[in-house]
Amino acid sequence: MTTYLDIFKSSKTLIEKYGINKAYLVWVMGLYLDYSELNELADESLTDDTNDKKIDFIRIDYDNKKIVFVQGYFSERKIDAAPSNKASDLNTAAAWLISGSIDDIPSPLKEIIKNAREVIANCEIEQIELLYLHNLPESVNVAKELKTVKDHLENVLGNDSITVVSKELGIKETQYLFDEQSSQIIINESISCPAKIEFEEDGDGWSSGIMSVPGAWLREQYIKYQDKLFSANYRGFLGISKRKRINTGIKSTAEKKSTNFWAYNNGITILTHNYEKKVGNTILTGMSIINGAQTTGSIGSLDSTISLDGVRVLTRIIKCSDRTTIDDIVKFNNTCESVVEITC
Repeated sequence: MTTYLDIFKSSKTLIEKYGINKAYLVWVMGLYLDYSELNELADESLTDDTNDKKIDFIRIDYDNKKIVFVQGYFSERKIDAAPSNKASDLNTAAAWLISGSIDDIPSPLKEIIKNAREVIANCEIEQIELLYLHNLPESVNVAKELKTVKDHLENVLGNDSITVVSKELGIKETQYLFDEQSSQIIINESISCPAKIEFEEDGDGWSSGIMSVPGAWLREQYIKYQDKLFSANYRGFLGISKRKRINTGIKSTAEKKSTNFWAYNNGITILTHNYEKKVGNTILTGMSIINGAQTTGSIGSLDSTISLDGVRVLTRIIKCSDRTTIDDIVKFNNTCESVVEITC
C-alpha cells in the first residue's frame, strides 16, 4: 500500500530545495490547506529559522477567516511518539503572535505578525488553529500539551468570538488528509442509521433517499468521527460563539423546542458509497455530511446529559460512484448551505 510518506519522499525537488524537515512541513500543509502551489506556500508562510519565535509556519486565511500557525518536527528514526516539548513550544509561538514586542521579531515574520494582530483586533477572523505537525504516531502526552496551549491562548484572548483549535498531525491524521485527495468520503465503514427511507429519487449516475433521523444518532456520529464526518464539506463545523449566532440558535432549538426542530431546520445531506434499506433502519456504506455541518456540529456539541428524544432531522442521502458527478454534487450543495436560526 502506498502511503503519504512514500509520495512525499518522491518529491525530490522540494526536498533538495528546502531540506527534508522544511519540505515535509510545507508538503503536509499543502495537504491541510488544499494548496497545490507548494513553492508559493513556502515563500509566503514558511518562517522556520534560528529566530522564528517557535513559529515554523504561519498563514492568515482571509477567505476562511482563520489564522494557522505550526510547529513542525521530522524524525529520520522510527520512535513511538514525537517529543511533547515541541508541542509546548506553541505557547511561545502564541505569545509572540498576540503580544511579543514587534521590534524584536525578524522580517518577514514581523509583517505577518502585524497583519495577524490587525485582523484579530478588527474581528476579521473567527478561528485560530495551533498545529503540531510530525511524521510519528500521535500520542496522549502531545494531546495534553496541545490542550494546555489551547486553553492558555483562549484565556489570553478572552474573546469567545474566536474559536481556538489545537491539532496533532502525525502519521495517522496526515494519512487521512492524503486519502481525502483520492476520495471525498474517508469514513468507509458500515453505519446503521435508525431511520427508514420514506422517499427515493434517481438521476444520471446517482440515487437518493429521504428520511428523518433521530438527533441522538446524529450526535453519536459527531462525537465518534468529529471533523472526519465533514470530509467532503467545503466548510467544517464553525463552533458555538456569540458571532456564530446561527449555530447557537440551532443548539438552543434542539434543547428548548426539540419537537419543532424538524420543522424549523432545513436538514442535512449525506454523501455515501451505498445505502441499503432494512426493516426500520438504513445501512450506510461510508458517509460524509456535505451540507449541514453547522446543524450536525451544533447538535453534536450538546452535552450527553441533554435528552434529544424529540429531535428529528430531515435527511437526504445520496449515493454515487462517478467522481465528476460527486464533485458537482459537493460543489453545488456547498454553494449556499442553508441553516435556519431560531431564537427561543
